Amino acid sequence: MRKFLLLLSLATTGLLLNAQQALKDVRQQRLNSERSVVVQQNQASSVAPAHQNRTGSRAAGSVLNSQRIGSAGNLLSIINAECNQLDVNNLLDAVTFIHRNDFTNQPGTNVAQYRFDISKDRGANWTVNIGPITNDPLINNIDINGRFPQGLIYNPAGNTNVDSGYLIYAGTWHNSPPSGGSGSWMGHMKGSGNLSGDTSTFSVYYPPANGGDPVNVAAGFTQGAPGVFWNVNTDYTGTFATGGTAFTEGIIVEKGVWNSVDDSVEWSTQTIPTTFTTIDNDGTLQSIATSFNIAFDPTGQYGWIACLGDITPLADSVYQPVFWKSTDFGATWSAPIQIDLETIAGIMPSLNATLPNGDPASLNPSTAFQADLTVDVYGYPHLLTTIGSGEDYATQLAGHGVWDITYDANALPGCQWKGIRLGNVQTFRGTRTNDNPAFTDDNRPLVSRSPDGHKIFFFWSETDFTFVQSSDNDIPNLFGRAIDVVDSKITPEYNFTEGDSLWGGETSNTVGSGVFGGAIYPMVSPTCLVNGNIFNVPLVMTEIDYLNFVQGQLGSSEQPAAFWYISNIDFPASDFSDPLDQLAPTITLNGPDTIAILVNTVYTEQGAAAFDCSDGIINPTILNSPDTSVIGIYEVLYIATDSAGNSDTVTRIVIVGDIPVANFNWSFPANACRAQFLDQSINLPEAWLWTFGDNSGSSQRNPAHTYLLGNGSYNVCLVASNRFGSSPKVCKQVTISGCVNTGIEDIDFSKQISVFPNPTNGKVFVNLEGDNLPDFTVSVYNVLGETILATSNYKAGTTRVEMDLSGVSSGLYLVKIQSKFGSTIKHLTVSHK
Repeated sequence: MRKFLLLLSLATTGLLLNAQQALKDVRQQRLNSERSVVVQQNQASSVAPAHQNRTGSRAAGSVLNSQRIGSAGNLLSIINAECNQLDVNNLLDAVTFIHRNDFTNQPGTNVAQYRFDISKDRGANWTVNIGPITNDPLINNIDINGRFPQGLIYNPAGNTNVDSGYLIYAGTWHNSPPSGGSGSWMGHMKGSGNLSGDTSTFSVYYPPANGGDPVNVAAGFTQGAPGVFWNVNTDYTGTFATGGTAFTEGIIVEKGVWNSVDDSVEWSTQTIPTTFTTIDNDGTLQSIATSFNIAFDPTGQYGWIACLGDITPLADSVYQPVFWKSTDFGATWSAPIQIDLETIAGIMPSLNATLPNGDPASLNPSTAFQADLTVDVYGYPHLLTTIGSGEDYATQLAGHGVWDITYDANALPGCQWKGIRLGNVQTFRGTRTNDNPAFTDDNRPLVSRSPDGHKIFFFWSETDFTFVQSSDNDIPNLFGRAIDVVDSKITPEYNFTEGDSLWGGETSNTVGSGVFGGAIYPMVSPTCLVNGNIFNVPLVMTEIDYLNFVQGQLGSSEQPAAFWYISNIDFPASDFSDPLDQLAPTITLNGPDTIAILVNTVYTEQGAAAFDCSDGIINPTILNSPDTSVIGIYEVLYIATDSAGNSDTVTRIVIVGDIPVANFNWSFPANACRAQFLDQSINLPEAWLWTFGDNSGSSQRNPAHTYLLGNGSYNVCLVASNRFGSSPKVCKQVTISGCVNTGIEDIDFSKQISVFPNPTNGKVFVNLEGDNLPDFTVSVYNVLGETILATSNYKAGTTRVEMDLSGVSSGLYLVKIQSKFGSTIKHLTVSHK
């Protein structure tokens, strides 16, 4: 599997990590003690009973209609969210789901084959584990190993009999035996068969792809015009061996056309050569390209290919959406269109300024690593992904949002690419299995649409951050929302699984999670079922390692997995009740955001400009102006309001000033040699230069100073400055009498020292503040007391020490600073990306 970087924000010390583990232990105990639901394992090959026959899936505490359907020999049917395994046909009342073979139910078979499940009554009843539809002795799990199947329903023109319809399937095979090795994804595994299950109609076709060179996992299987099928793959150099390069050198577009003469699909390919940015990831060169998908509008004329990656490198090194467009039924494709997320209205203001540990976020917008794609009735794409701050092609866990990145050719210039924020995401990656390495899943964005392309349905998974207090998406709920692109309406955001006894993720509103520990590896159909005024989105969930299932424990990805169909993910037409939010205008200042002028001079305001994607150019209103006759700091406020009443504001700071006039006072406690000085300068000073009469000084505004020479009279002087100039020096006699200089008691040495940045990935600074700084030494140790950085000596008055720890391993270290006033130890976390 391709390895992607995730920038995890470390908390301050191991104490917090222990606390998080304690929370997980508590959740584990709840799972083991508070749930009494018994999951009835149904391994029959016919109809699986419904878990509950209730509606109301959007209300917390409600129950989903869950039916056990087919099963597979391991998880390598479902973990790739870009593959489409679930499909519907409204005319035939059919729902199908394709998956790998479960050899535990069919002795003598192997996992490399494909089987399918079908409902002929819109998901109410199921026949499962039909096949294998790929019944060929060469598909032996050694020479040819089929994984990640995808399936679509094809209904020939004029047909109304479900048994005369076809399942068209497309997957990818590799040539690596179960014992492992350096195999590669090598070819297509495609074919078809009657929905009746008649084995005489089953066919399989498994030629090498890409002229015999390796490919990646094919994804996005979709139907364009009637009888035309599309898949997308990549020209890929990666193998199953670790440590090799993994370049994506081009996009392979696979097109299949139904041949009514011999009832089969004839496939052809075209390649779009594409160069992606590459990075060195732990010694392995990898292309910045992931989550490839393809989709067409309901007519099949307008097609879009999309991925997350980087073709035109930006300075901040982030993932961006990249699109290719076809307007001629897929015959030709445009050059790549890389979307700079900073140009999408609303994204920049949505980014969190800080990480959960308080460190500043990069504020460079980046997608995460998963996305899903559909195309609406107008031929416009909808790419669902999560967006937040990132850098160095890694994500920062700073409160991502779920966004629909879409397009509108009729919008004003600069507004045609736009984003619709659907929800917040505060947890990111979750562990799904107990393997080493474990299988994981991110927020798993999924998209479906109505058959006419009017309504788009979005889904994603997330764990309750307020409950887990971490970024781990380990016990997720499934969230959803939908938009009507014709009426510009949107539904509320729904938590479909909260409180469900099987699939509920544990939250602060519920006690314990569902039996299966959350919404695990969900999958939706590319199109939905339409039942009158209700839009029903077919959904499949995954039960991992069903033969060895223990409630509350992770199972193995290598053991058989069971699939469950959820039949009541419903969006009534009445749910589309809220207008799509219109973003506020964007307003910017002309000229600098801070201006300084001399008192009693003329001030000319440079103005501001505003633009709105609905109204175009807007003339902002200025609400106040500075009084140039009075020294002070003024805020000049501009506001821009569009025709819908949405507003944005911007503020310019105007400093009306003059050269400072210096003045100060002081105080000190009895029997102390430490004086506290108070600046009383006027005319807005911005810098201070003190001399204390004992060959020492300070640049602080209100410094405290210890006179080590003890009692006496000292000539203290101050010069105050700002952008207009510096004041004449002002000096005063400060007399110290009756003080007792106790040395170390006069200086809290530890409070004078800070270490930053912390955490660090290499360079770190030791900063010393205060006056009369002594000679000191700095050394670094690990938690075992071993010396990591030898002791270095620094002269009195040194205020900053720079160290380079880029060569040490990630972990917790101790920085010791020693002087005649004592010693202090600062904890430092080193975290390499």
